[in-house]
Amino acid sequence: MSGNPKFMVIHLKELLYTLVFILLGIILIVSLILMFRQNHQTKKEEHTTDGIYNAGVYTSSLTLNGNPMDITVTLDANHINSIKMENVSDAIATMYPLVQPSFEDLANQIVTTQSLDNIQFSEDYQYTYNLLYDEICNLIQSAKNEPN
Repeated sequence: MSGNPKFMVIHLKELLYTLVFILLGIILIVSLILMFRQNHQTKKEEHTTDGIYNAGVYTSSLTLNGNPMDITVTLDANHINSIKMENVSDAIATMYPLVQPSFEDLANQIVTTQSLDNIQFSEDYQYTYNLLYDEICNLIQSAKNEPN
């Protein structure tokens, strides 16, 4: 045997850096597991609702002659709560003066009756009513619960 002892030198900085990176790795893994597990549970809860609609706010953009406007439908599980027209430019209000009153009439009829059936259109403004009605119908249809 030789008389040369071998020493191992561990720097405190290297040990601390290693422990910090291990701790960060564990925190990252735990947070990813919790995040995906919670997301999976909420998806199950959403699909088990017994309502007619998936509750939420649904928005669609409609363009008239290059001028966009948004139609927003707010729903809970069984009711159409509101239908609004947002981000309407002055150009739309000026060039298409029938859009606002037609939309308000449609929205009032749909929210009052809670149905898309038997909506009364004015014959004079039939194109405007049909354009808005189709967009509202598409939004509400996309929010309907599918039977299991």
